[in-house]
Formats: sequence, C-alpha cells, structure tokens
Amino acid sequence: MTDNNTEDKYALHEAIRQGKTLLAKHMIDTDAKQILIKDDDDRSPLHWACSMNNLELVEYIIKPRPTIKNLDIDEMEDAGGWTPLHIAASVGNLSIFELLVTKLDADVNETTSTGVAPIHLAISKNHYDIVKRLVEDFKASCRVKDKKGFTPLHRAAAIGSQPIIKLLVEKGKVNINAKDNEGWTALHHALAEGHGDAGVLLVSLGADATIENVDGDTPIKVAVDEKVAKYFKDHI
Repeated sequence: MTDNNTEDKYALHEAIRQGKTLLAKHMIDTDAKQILIKDDDDRSPLHWACSMNNLELVEYIIKPRPTIKNLDIDEMEDAGGWTPLHIAASVGNLSIFELLVTKLDADVNETTSTGVAPIHLAISKNHYDIVKRLVEDFKASCRVKDKKGFTPLHRAAAIGSQPIIKLLVEKGKVNINAKDNEGWTALHHALAEGHGDAGVLLVSLGADATIENVDGDTPIKVAVDEKVAKYFKDHI
C-alpha cells in the first residue's frame, strides 16, 4: 500500500523522467499543485524537467496559473541545495537556463550546500555559452568560492578552457591569483591537470608563477609531469 501511494504521489515526476510530455501536461492540467510536490530527494517536477533537457515541459510548468500564486525557484532546493537553475547550468541547455532567469528571476549567484554556484557548474562542464551569458549579461559573481575555495577561474583552469579563462579575466573582474583552501591558484590547477597551454595563457594575463601553496609548492612543482613542466617553462 505504501509503495503504491508513493508511486501515485510522484507520478508526475515519473512521467517527466520517462519523457511522457503529453501525460505530464495532462497531469498538471488536472492538478497544477503537483508541480510543487518534492520527491524523496526533494526534487520538484521542474528539477526533473531541467534534468531531462525538456524545454517544452519547463515552459509548461512555469506558466502562470491562478492556483499557483508564486513559483519561487530560489526556494526550490533539493537535498543537496540544488535549484533547477543549477541543474540547467550543469546540463548545459542555454534556452532553459535563460528561461529560468528571465521568467522566474532565478538568482544566478545561488549556491548549493557545498557552496557551488551555477557558474561553477557551467564551467566544469565546459558550457561556454552559458558562462558567457552569466558573465556578460546576468552579471554573475566571478569571484564566488565554493567550500573548497575554488573560484570559477580555478575550475576553468582545471579543465584547460582557454576561452573561458579569457572571458573570466577580461570581463569577470577576477583575482587571477586567488587561492583555494590549499593555497592553490588557477595556475596550480592548470599545470596539475596537464594544461600547459592554459598555464601559459594565465601568465600572459597576469598570473604569478612564483606563488606557493600551503605545502610551499609553486605551480610548476605540481605540474602533472616533466613534459608539461618543460612546455610551460619554454613558453613563458
């Protein structure tokens, strides 16, 4: 009995996960308040629509309805503190991301329980278009640190994305030598992950190659191997 009740309670969530868009719409039309129900992970139907990359359903869920006075997306946090905007940033659907910001006034600087903002997630998945919108148009903070002390630039350096590094430094007003909790700068992360070219770019943009982390290591000392270290030394 309990299992059947649970299945019924989260039927809309399941319909969305299974890609049954028409059924999901019908269920919402029957009882719009279902869009406010959270599952066992505290995820709402909007979380799942974003996760499934279903723009049509996202648009349908956020439509103004007389029975739903205010759909506050910033209050729609799952068990990890993720809002639907965090999911959209991670999935990389620019249309969904823009819709949540422009129609629901989603907070682009909202952080999860681990201090992660949408810009951290978009960078980690190398979603340049979303990062560009966040920096240039939505004026997201580019200095925000997660609980490990990682800034967006740390993450961009770690994946070796030169376009994102340039964008953050030139338009994001970042501290290029900011340190994480272990004293690592973006340059440390770039070389440790084997991105010698990104390291060279960071130096050309003002990164200090002599800064030491908490262990007393400069960026070149944490380079993933001698090949990367040599490339870096030869090009700065």
